[in-house]
Amino acid sequence: MSAPACQPGDFERHSAILLGCNELLPYHPQVLTDLVSVLIERMPVVAIVRDEAQRRDLLTLLCDWGLPAHLLHCVSLPVKGMWVRHYGPAFVRTKHGSIQILDPDYTEADRAQDDLVPTELANLLKLPVTRVPLLIEGGNILSNGQGLCVTTTALFDRNQARGQRRQEVENGLRRYYGFTQIVPLAPLRAEPTGHVDLFTTFVAPDTIILGQYDSNVDPVNHDVLEQNAEILGRVRTDSGPLKVVRIPMPSNRGSIWRTYTNVIYANDVVLVPTYACIDPSIEQRAMSTFAQHLPGWEVIGIDASSVIVQRGSLRCVSAKIPWLDDRFEHARLASPDRQELRSRCASLDT
Repeated sequence: MSAPACQPGDFERHSAILLGCNELLPYHPQVLTDLVSVLIERMPVVAIVRDEAQRRDLLTLLCDWGLPAHLLHCVSLPVKGMWVRHYGPAFVRTKHGSIQILDPDYTEADRAQDDLVPTELANLLKLPVTRVPLLIEGGNILSNGQGLCVTTTALFDRNQARGQRRQEVENGLRRYYGFTQIVPLAPLRAEPTGHVDLFTTFVAPDTIILGQYDSNVDPVNHDVLEQNAEILGRVRTDSGPLKVVRIPMPSNRGSIWRTYTNVIYANDVVLVPTYACIDPSIEQRAMSTFAQHLPGWEVIGIDASSVIVQRGSLRCVSAKIPWLDDRFEHARLASPDRQELRSRCASLDT
């Protein structure tokens, strides 16, 4: 493949968003409807469903809630997990302007079909796909859009267990993703995924938001994040030193790893997970942090209480599609019959 320019940052403008509706629909319908209600008229939404029956169930749910289901794009894929961020496609654009999809390894033992998603979507979008011979989950990769990658040491540990040295992994991140600077952080202690997006997120090429635990609540992970803050504080970007902004971390009691950084950026709107059991003043501080550092953006809270129990949050059930406005203007993906949906929704109103 040609050398990529770089993977875009989450905060950059995107053409569409993928949602793992195959599990959101049966197990987390309120989260799904909350997400779609915010996203559907702001940008194209591509729903991954299991089959035709589930597609119809999804459209019925949206119509029941008065949402414009006719705007939805549906793709039927035989996937098991809703974590499309982790097994889904990574997009890069080469220095010559061509767009490619990357398909790294995904090796969940009971979810072999999930690893097929990047190639299937590449075929639908008529894009070339490149296999990446590394175990890389999208939740453990953050890009600032200008060549800086932030990850955790878990990325290297898991590839080392497969016989790949750290230098091989770094070389792969540079070759396939176009990263020129790779910054590994310590993962949260005892948190099972090891993913970086559970405690940090870029809001600009030179600004990163990093979680901060109360030392009285979780002294061990308080120290972990303080050490990560020191590492990030030494990083330089194209615009100068990386600015590190702190945000409170919600309680992880019960081994539920709640987060405010596992967000969805949707073209001037940011969706921040909230939790029914957390002190509202803490949640307000988190929301204010995003509002302060994303001027002009709308900040919307989405109750992720049910999803987080499954060890993921909003970013985990979504993935962004950049640079492909033309694909969605012409509705080249398999989308529902709009007249059928208008009739169905109209009948619900009578």
